Amino acid sequence: MTITKMTEYKQNQITNEILEGNLVRLMFKLSIPSTLGVLMLSLNTFIDALFAGRFIGENALAGISIALPLTSIINGFALSIGVGSASLLSRSVGSGDTKTQSKIFSNLIVMSVAIATLITIIGYSFGKELILLMGGNGEVALEGTKYFKTYILGSVFLILAEACSRVIKSEGKIKLTTMFDWLFVIINIVLNYIFISLFNWETQGIALATVIAMIVYSIANLAYFIFGKSSVPVIFKTRAIAIDIIGAILSVGISELFYPFTILLQDFVVFNLISNYGTNSDIAFFGATVKVSSFVFIPIIGFAQALQPIIGMNYGAQNYQRVKKSYLTFAIIGTILSIFIWLPLQLLPKAFLGLILPDVNFTQNDVVNFIILSILIPIWPLAYFSNTLFLSIGKGKTVLVVILLRSIILIVPIVLLFSKTLGVRGIYYGMLVADILFMLVVFGLTFLEFQCLNLLRVKASK
Repeated sequence: MTITKMTEYKQNQITNEILEGNLVRLMFKLSIPSTLGVLMLSLNTFIDALFAGRFIGENALAGISIALPLTSIINGFALSIGVGSASLLSRSVGSGDTKTQSKIFSNLIVMSVAIATLITIIGYSFGKELILLMGGNGEVALEGTKYFKTYILGSVFLILAEACSRVIKSEGKIKLTTMFDWLFVIINIVLNYIFISLFNWETQGIALATVIAMIVYSIANLAYFIFGKSSVPVIFKTRAIAIDIIGAILSVGISELFYPFTILLQDFVVFNLISNYGTNSDIAFFGATVKVSSFVFIPIIGFAQALQPIIGMNYGAQNYQRVKKSYLTFAIIGTILSIFIWLPLQLLPKAFLGLILPDVNFTQNDVVNFIILSILIPIWPLAYFSNTLFLSIGKGKTVLVVILLRSIILIVPIVLLFSKTLGVRGIYYGMLVADILFMLVVFGLTFLEFQCLNLLRVKASK
């Protein structure tokens, strides 16, 4: 059997399992490696924060915390290409559309390189101004600028790697992407130790370690396609861009592109409010709180990534009842799992916060702020899986609407209002109230989508 036929055979096995296999078994088969991959990638920014807080100082941690929303824009562009391509691929695999599948890889490469080049030029040229705009000042702004201007140099490698990774996941080959994720993070950790502990390169060393890891990460992901391991054909043509599928990719991926911009605006308001009403220590604490809370989201994101090919392929194959069943299965088990992870954070918040800020004596006010920001975590899986549902069936515009709703229409004005009377505490209360309203809207939209799936099922059966 040739390598090509073996690849096709393995892909058919995965596709058949996604379309017909036991959902609970399939969920754990795909979610466990996906969660491990998300864990490793989440460790990247956590490791950066850890090395900054423990080996450099509070100002370095605050500077990196301010820079991270800017770096998330790079991830947004990567995901806009990757998620859009992945959604299109899953649906085309489910429907057997091989013509569309053959156009995806070349589009991904050209779009990634073009966008990354533009981002690098703008980000490096205006790095200092962007950090100052985010609320950085003095030593914090200096540390944030050094980190961001070094990090931005690796954007082309990160965008290529993350976009390719999403497409590989859409084929159901999540174990392989997890191996690549582990490679990325292990290299970053080792280089962080060398650059910070041995060479004393401080904040720039942290960013440089990540950039080198990005290069290796992109090589690994690209090699998978170039050496024919993917079911997606790699066809290099003079006209690499297939105009007819750009709309389908961007209509889904646009929400992932807008997400970091809305978060950037949200964090711009939040960090500036904390700077106005609090101190640099409050900025560092908010950054540490977000980092610690984000660990609970790791299995949720892992489950969501595993859910994407299941919903996408079954929707393409018109298995609408299985789409609904998949969502509900993931939602129930994901919620139960998140509760078990969330409880220790509520019971021992100082212990977890101390991992990032070991020299800080946390007050009772700090503990209350942490609890306010993390109290809704148990029901976040439902919102995440709703997002996956809409993206997987090609309804990226719905996701875009709810993203704009959460950050711009709800969080920004409510946080501004609450902080006027309650100061720093009002920022945390404002985010809580905004998220409650956001989730009510998302749950309503999910219910309406389920009604649409019922109508499609009836229509397909006629």
